[in-house]
Amino acid sequence: MMELFAAGQPGLFRIEYFFALALGAVGLYLLLPKPKGKASLSGSMAALGSLAWLCYLGLTPTGFTIETGLFYLFGFFALVGAVLLVTQTNPARAALSFVMVVICVGGLMLLLAAPFLMAANLIVYAGAIVVTFLFVLMLAQQRAPSDADNRSREPALACFTGLALSASLILLLQRDQENANNGLGQMKGLNAPVAAVRLNQEENLRREISGRPNAPADNTTFLGQTLYTTLLLPVELAGALLLVATVGAILIAQRRSSPEVTP
Repeated sequence: MMELFAAGQPGLFRIEYFFALALGAVGLYLLLPKPKGKASLSGSMAALGSLAWLCYLGLTPTGFTIETGLFYLFGFFALVGAVLLVTQTNPARAALSFVMVVICVGGLMLLLAAPFLMAANLIVYAGAIVVTFLFVLMLAQQRAPSDADNRSREPALACFTGLALSASLILLLQRDQENANNGLGQMKGLNAPVAAVRLNQEENLRREISGRPNAPADNTTFLGQTLYTTLLLPVELAGALLLVATVGAILIAQRRSSPEVTP
């Protein structure tokens, strides 16, 4: 999908991307939790406008395909979930937004032909960490809910940092795509003189129909063997650590909910 950033003058950052990212940063700043007031409609409109602008800038030079449509679909809902994650004042709703981000990122991994990484991402994050977080949240918040989630710490600095990181990422992707295109053009120029010779020699080549030999283990099998042989002790220690953390959260919740005895 890096060809989405290939348009424009070589070696320069497209100023349209910066304006679209700046609009999104302003919308995110308006949507962040504040002690007084609710999320403004202008912040939502600015954030949606930024996403639509970025989609338009990326779709214009490449055209529309099924893969591109799925990429924009998963990317759009991943960004929406990420914005809801940092703007929600309810921790449970923020956790559900994080689940949506994980599912959409898993879809992007599937588009990159990484089904095992997608499954591991969904199982570990959406299936284990979020469920554990909600479980501990229900046990820990026995008293009245705190107002700590109703305010943001340094919202302007956070939005500016996100803008700088996003612009740097797009700039690096654009330069990488330009280098790849230049290298591909050089390779095509080098292969052109030998193309005719290669065509003349195809009749003298013997076809190999046996195929490649089977690998000793595929990616999933090799990873499982590594986890339960070489890395068996770290895996068991990580599981024990998670169990101890859950038991500790239960004990803390019981201690807070127990009535105080007065003499």
